[in-house]
Amino acid sequence: MRYGSTALKSALGGSFDKRYTADVVFNGTRVLQDLPITAPSFTDSGSAQIQFTGSCTVIYQGDFGDSIAPAKVGDVLAPFGSQLIVYCIIEAGPALSERVLLGTYLIAEAPSIRTTRFLLNGVPVAKGDRIDLTLKDLFYGVQGDRFDTPGAPPDLTSVWKEYQRLTGFPLTRTVTDAPIPASIAYAEDKLQACYDLSTVLDAVAYVTPDGTASMRPNAWPNPVDVLNSADIDPAGTLVDVVPHLANDNVYNAVVVRGTDPAGQTIVLASAEVPDGQLRTRNADGSLSPYRRRPYYVQSQLITTQAQAQAYANQMLPRVSKLRSITYDLVELFNPLREVGDVLTVNRLGGSFTCRVTDIRRDSGATQTLTVAVNQ
Repeated sequence: MRYGSTALKSALGGSFDKRYTADVVFNGTRVLQDLPITAPSFTDSGSAQIQFTGSCTVIYQGDFGDSIAPAKVGDVLAPFGSQLIVYCIIEAGPALSERVLLGTYLIAEAPSIRTTRFLLNGVPVAKGDRIDLTLKDLFYGVQGDRFDTPGAPPDLTSVWKEYQRLTGFPLTRTVTDAPIPASIAYAEDKLQACYDLSTVLDAVAYVTPDGTASMRPNAWPNPVDVLNSADIDPAGTLVDVVPHLANDNVYNAVVVRGTDPAGQTIVLASAEVPDGQLRTRNADGSLSPYRRRPYYVQSQLITTQAQAQAYANQMLPRVSKLRSITYDLVELFNPLREVGDVLTVNRLGGSFTCRVTDIRRDSGATQTLTVAVNQ
């Protein structure tokens, strides 16, 4: 969960105004500040390779008839390395105005560029710009920066050190470091190599809002907030709860694959649920009603049977939980919410603990969370 003052957290449960602004950074230098943003639409998805995406419209009116509409490589809003740092400003009366950093994005595209002009003494002068932007988090740059040839980590002593070398970003360390278990050969995709490295630390790689490379632990942390519905708490900020039940992400077996010296795929280890509703087989050996649904893992970082069996045993309790029970939670707009936050939800009929997997925000008074439910 992002940081917010006590006054901000209190205001988010009541009446407040919000607006979006952005700074533009190129090559480490802030070249534009406090640009007004309209038509904001941001999606955070913890399961995507590019986890934080969005779009917005930048409105610019220069004091001297100037324009910032991009027309070539090197212009400040051109999609060639320029970054947009997006903020949400929350205002509640004269006493509170607080800025929350939502994210640091690469400008991926400017699909619509409009400049309004008028004649001044016979000379065309820019009246203002309206520039639509498509945004993707900084991993978008890592994804495009592929390895020229297969390679290997130059240093096996630290996952974090290698992660920093691959991304080129400053680090926010969230989990305990460990050595890389084996000398591996990277393929072409540098971003996939980052995700593979994070599995060693039982985490998922991601970019923080301030643009540093970090990892989100797979193990659920303690709840960081409580959401109450209005039917049990008049001050509750939870507007609606829509459950979904699917079996897409519920498995009853884990199979860890590897590659033999001949390049053939082999099974290094496996683990199965032996009993209960998600068992793979009945007591007589026949297939259970749910049958066998394996979760496959293959990583160049897992090279021995002992490593593979330990990983299979570690993953089985996670992938066999009914966390395919997902809810869409509609709550009052809250810019402090992040993917990975664990929440306690109280509503009429019961309470549950959940973890945020997706967030969708726009200019509206509410936002939608997709959460996995711990049952």
